[in-house]
Amino acid sequence: MRKQIPSRSRNAKAPGHTNSKVARSGATAAKKSRKSKPKSERLTVATPLNSKLRVLAEAGIIAPDEIPSNDDSVPLDFTRLGNREVGGIHSRFAVRHAHAIFHVAMASTKLVHLRRDLRIAQSKFRVLNSSEKKNIVDAMMEDDPHIAKLLDRISVAEAEVTLLSAVAGGYEDLRNAASREISRRIGEQAPRD
Repeated sequence: MRKQIPSRSRNAKAPGHTNSKVARSGATAAKKSRKSKPKSERLTVATPLNSKLRVLAEAGIIAPDEIPSNDDSVPLDFTRLGNREVGGIHSRFAVRHAHAIFHVAMASTKLVHLRRDLRIAQSKFRVLNSSEKKNIVDAMMEDDPHIAKLLDRISVAEAEVTLLSAVAGGYEDLRNAASREISRRIGEQAPRD
């Protein structure tokens, strides 16, 4: 009789506890809306609800923040996860990263158009006031409502690009971490003939 060798594969683990249940009452919603205690093992990802991060909500991008609306937790130690869990994290954040990059490109395009419009408006203003000295024309430009509005819109667009780029970078970091873990596991496997 042959001796049985225990399998090297691990048993499937039960899924961890999640807080993403539907709130049943106002008291429960208030309790779930409170700032969560810091967890050393998990990174919380949620959709922003405040007006400062409005651009992310309008773009449909889930931002890493401590706003508990759509608890999507990612373990900070991928070595404790199974292959499917790591692959699921990798694919989820690869899709989110691609989505965020698309919106960064759209916001950057909007910013380029606004800057072009500003240059055209400034040129027209200079032509209309060509008899004045340059420093006087520059001072008059600051008071022009159309140019002031374009400058304000450019400031908002620059802030949106910065915010979207930061979120895309966060997604890229998580995607790359999962990818490194997958590569490490593939490298650890014994060669198959």
